[in-house]
Amino acid sequence: MIKCVIIDDEQLAINVIEMYVKKMPNLQLVGTATNPLVGIELVQQHKADLVFLDIQMDEMGGIDVMKVLGPAVKVVFCTAFSEFAVQSYELDAVDYLMKPVAFSRFVKAVQRVSNVILSQSALIPDAIPDDYIFVKAEQKGKMIKINVDDIDFVEAMGNYVAFQRGRDRILAYLTMKDLEERLPASQFMRVHKSFIVALKSISSVENGELLMHDTQMRVPLSATYKQGFMDRMRSRLMGD
Repeated sequence: MIKCVIIDDEQLAINVIEMYVKKMPNLQLVGTATNPLVGIELVQQHKADLVFLDIQMDEMGGIDVMKVLGPAVKVVFCTAFSEFAVQSYELDAVDYLMKPVAFSRFVKAVQRVSNVILSQSALIPDAIPDDYIFVKAEQKGKMIKINVDDIDFVEAMGNYVAFQRGRDRILAYLTMKDLEERLPASQFMRVHKSFIVALKSISSVENGELLMHDTQMRVPLSATYKQGFMDRMRSRLMGD
């Protein structure tokens, strides 16, 4: 079953695609959003495989949304503007549907998505469980099991990374890039070249720093990652 999300700032357009999705036995609709920031959060929360995505939206353009989601999420653009077709394919969108979307054309797009996912799954090993990871310890030949829920943040330290779990710190031989790919994106985010944080552990954001709620430790939020972090937090902001 392919889990999908629909993101379009026009509810009528969402209704059409939603009706089509419900006719497809291999698709499971896990959410819809007229706000692209909310849509991004839905994709990450439900670990969606596919997004039907409008290109022109006031809050955030579809091409920018696709860049935030990354290559793991397949995208089918739905738009009334043909001039974006070349750019969408350059970004590796699986397909490009012109509004009003015909059901027969929708079916072809879904088949393309299915073929892409099947071909990639044949090359990729089973996904790593989200509840724990094993890492190489400082001591040669030793592996340590780390429960993902216990991690507050991770800090790069030369050739090692340090897992902060409350007041406890564990050093492991691992790169930040590899770790970022292994940790569930719905729960963790890179906020600095040297830091990955667990979103659940953030108490507040102030003066370019993140305050961790249990330890009161502070993690820097760099300019490079600030916009992405704020976009993600904005979808959860109350009273805006």
